[in-house]
Amino acid sequence: MIAKSLLGTTLTSSIDTHSRLKDLQEHFGMTDDIVSRLAIAFSLKQGPVEDDWEVKPYEGIHKIVTGKSIRGKTMFKDDLALWLVLMAIHEPNLREENIRMKFVQHWERGVQLLGSNLKDEDWIETIEGMIR
Repeated sequence: MIAKSLLGTTLTSSIDTHSRLKDLQEHFGMTDDIVSRLAIAFSLKQGPVEDDWEVKPYEGIHKIVTGKSIRGKTMFKDDLALWLVLMAIHEPNLREENIRMKFVQHWERGVQLLGSNLKDEDWIETIEGMIR
């Protein structure tokens, strides 16, 4: 039931997250859905995100006027079961009705964390430095 609803939904970020996502796309040379999956994974690795967590204001060069919307099918591809298991491991007290919200929070926190780690180096070196 949850899987079907997540695949059929659209996840929408804040304007600040969408702006940071543009920075990351340029740095990594990847599409927004790939960067978004990387961001969710990185955020999950950091542990649970508080329910009242909020995105910090964006101060970069991209001035986007809308949040980023990504369909569940695009975000999770054929790996939704894996994402649900990862969410259950890293958010053990999560209630079923809050799963969609938590994915959005991890997406936004991950994009923010990735954005704060950008340096003038190859994207592989950026990722390597972050996972150490």
